[in-house]
Amino acid sequence: MLKIIGYIVGFSILIAAIVGYLLYSKKVAPLDHMKPDFILTADALYDAFELDESEANLAYIGKVIDVKGEVSDIQELDSTWNIMLKAENAISDGINCSFVLQPDSEISVGTSVTVRGRCQGFLMDVILNNCTLIKDALP
Repeated sequence: MLKIIGYIVGFSILIAAIVGYLLYSKKVAPLDHMKPDFILTADALYDAFELDESEANLAYIGKVIDVKGEVSDIQELDSTWNIMLKAENAISDGINCSFVLQPDSEISVGTSVTVRGRCQGFLMDVILNNCTLIKDALP
């Protein structure tokens, strides 16, 4: 009887390890062909979180958002790139856009871009993950 219970426990641990590995290594779907839930300027998105963070959390967290703004900084980290979009009322930059793939090399500080990303919330900046550059999304 103990032998059967040992096999069942071992098999359960093996299945849990396989499922955990598959979920951990799952690729995140690119957002470039998804329709955005919202199209905003960097100022409007930042101001929404600054004005009422709990309401903005309900409206934007987990949603795909197109944000247009001026690039204030570009940072290359280990395997990601961050583009900071300037928001006028922000203490720091405003919108932190994290890219898994390297963004267009023609982007430089001071250029105006539209970024599509999934909103993760607000710390000192509004955080967008899994970002991609969008051409002609906003007038």
